[in-house]
Amino acid sequence: MRTSFIFFAFFAAALLLSGCDAAPPPETAAFEKPFYRWGETKGRTITVWGPRDDLNRPYLRRAFSRYTELTGNKVRTEGFSHRELEEHLSAAFAAGGKDGPDVLLSFGGANIEYLDPDRNFHDFTAAPWVDDLTDTAINQAIYHGKVIGLPYWEASISGILYNKDLFRRYGLAVPQTQKEFLDVCDRLLREGVTPVYLPFAEHSMLLYQFPMDSLFQDGCLLNALNEGRLSYAHIPQMHAIVDWYKTMAERGYFGSGYERNGWDGMDAAMRGEHYAMMICWDTWLYTDFSGDPSRFGLMPAFMGVPESGSFEGPNLALLIVNRHGPQVDAALDLITFMADPYNYNAAFAGIYTAPVFKNQIGSTATPQYTENERRIERLYFDSTAWLRIRGFSQLDAVFIQRHMRDAAYDTFRCLQDMDTARLRRAATNRPDTRPESEGAPRAQ
Repeated sequence: MRTSFIFFAFFAAALLLSGCDAAPPPETAAFEKPFYRWGETKGRTITVWGPRDDLNRPYLRRAFSRYTELTGNKVRTEGFSHRELEEHLSAAFAAGGKDGPDVLLSFGGANIEYLDPDRNFHDFTAAPWVDDLTDTAINQAIYHGKVIGLPYWEASISGILYNKDLFRRYGLAVPQTQKEFLDVCDRLLREGVTPVYLPFAEHSMLLYQFPMDSLFQDGCLLNALNEGRLSYAHIPQMHAIVDWYKTMAERGYFGSGYERNGWDGMDAAMRGEHYAMMICWDTWLYTDFSGDPSRFGLMPAFMGVPESGSFEGPNLALLIVNRHGPQVDAALDLITFMADPYNYNAAFAGIYTAPVFKNQIGSTATPQYTENERRIERLYFDSTAWLRIRGFSQLDAVFIQRHMRDAAYDTFRCLQDMDTARLRRAATNRPDTRPESEGAPRAQ
């Protein structure tokens, strides 16, 4: 099978390079018929659980509709809030898993430890489609050395979005270092422009994991933290990260009244010219923004460390099969269907995303990515903190928020409190259980 796949891909590339005047649509140019075997189960209704908003992604809706059209089977999605989903899954797997979903849509890594993936999820390591995943996608799908799900998501690149018009107007060059970034912020403020819109009211949108990714690429440091031999408070770079937020706030770079800014103000802030920048991911401009994306560029995230800034790779949701479900065969059929380039290129046609699959030709990278491709290659880090640090939660930004506002709450105590909260979750393999804001965008 693998040899035929290589030949097929070579043949497809030859067709694309043959100089035809009128090329067929991308989703049919190289994959005009199914590559894998699927559709062999009949008369089934496959249940997929996941977060309500996540299940509504256009490429997922397309893929599920196409599966019904081509196989006659049905896909029933059941969306929950993140809190509800955790409660339903915990109860289902505590009872053996038979009353759980056939398929689960979820991010992987440390986020799903509480569900005991080794015992409850199907092992896809030997699936033929694994060779078609990009390195980044495989990194997201591995748990304890096994591929536990099919990555099926838009692959965004995170950094800082900036308004090109404002930068041109004030003769500002895109910064190359942490100091140059602060100098740009200072100049913008003197020109009457608030440098950065921070959705402070939404804890998860402080995105403090972005600068952490570069630190915890170091496996020794990551293992020491996860094994309790090291804490946040004893890592100098973590001090620089939380102090970056305090410095930005004290200098007025987030603006006056920044505490009231939330995720629902992001669109208006970027459409106007009162704010110049926002920590975010490139695909937000095409999924959530109502203005003109071409007005914006993407620079690295300059958030204290590393010195040259960094871009974070995507967090990819996985389609995971419940190995205790009553119709595992049908669930595996759906996954094979969705992993077929004949189908995923149709589902992702016209979607702005970097490829998740090596043969993904129906989607396109954002112009922001294309403009910065070489710099992204140099300063790119896989999403590590959010995926690999045991007990990590974006909601621990509440301690950073307190550090920003309370002069008596120093850096060391802030990091101690973050670590205490993280270790409490890690000890029970439970995700964060504090109240959340439904509808807020999640880091990609």
